[in-house]
Amino acid sequence: MFSKIKDFYNSKVKKDEQPKSVVRADQVEKQQEQMRMQERRRVEQEYAQEHPEQIIEENMQAFDYKTNKLKKKLNIAIITIFGLIVLVFLILFFI
Repeated sequence: MFSKIKDFYNSKVKKDEQPKSVVRADQVEKQQEQMRMQERRRVEQEYAQEHPEQIIEENMQAFDYKTNKLKKKLNIAIITIFGLIVLVFLILFFI
């Protein structure tokens, strides 16, 4: 008799055993960011396999750009040091 009442009560009461589907917004954003990063890596790998000569050319251009940038900095440093040396000699000569 009590088991029938329990069964009736359990059938009418909403069970709390349902999985909770609420996810925090930052977790969703993090998952979306991970998915975007995976997709970006996949696309980059496909592109590298399809166009290896273009990848090599881009790497050479980047190397040339970095080399030219360093050359300019080195030239500026040499000119500055030469100017300072001349300035020191002029000061010592006139004192």
